[in-house]
Amino acid sequence: MPKLFYLSAVLFLGACSSPAPSAPDVATLASTAPVVSKTDTAPQRPQLRLDTSDEESDRLWTIYDDCLVAHGVKANPVDQPGPAGPGRRLDQSGEPKSAYTACQIKLPLQPPELDADLNPNFAAQWNDNVKCLRAHGLKVHVTSPGEWTYDSSDVPIPDNQSEIEDDCLREAFGHASS
Repeated sequence: MPKLFYLSAVLFLGACSSPAPSAPDVATLASTAPVVSKTDTAPQRPQLRLDTSDEESDRLWTIYDDCLVAHGVKANPVDQPGPAGPGRRLDQSGEPKSAYTACQIKLPLQPPELDADLNPNFAAQWNDNVKCLRAHGLKVHVTSPGEWTYDSSDVPIPDNQSEIEDDCLREAFGHASS
């Protein structure tokens, strides 16, 4: 009987340890899952350029202003006098702060050429800009890089001052209009 027991055990173990099936004769390519890079898909603020049209700039600023008003910033009366002429003006108190936080993504970025942190030649180019303004009849001077003011309070302002300012910016910062 022990022989029968051993024989059955050997057969049983042999059945459990059958050889692995042979690999198929077909060539296969091993592949791994594709690498998916996680990109930042967060929306970015609109970027103004030196050659952005007035219409496009106005459109982007209106989107930002509309957002602020929708989040609680007060709009002052349209007929309120001001240097920009008639039009909607927003309360400049900076309140509510939550509105400015919510609308930050819509705030247009100024052209990178006009960012002193990004443009190593900014101060020199700003001085060139003011020289251009003076050459076109504006009586102004630099107060600090990125700022200018009139030489006095009784300086005549030409009707085309906005156009002169735009042209001088483009000329000084490398994008002269043609």
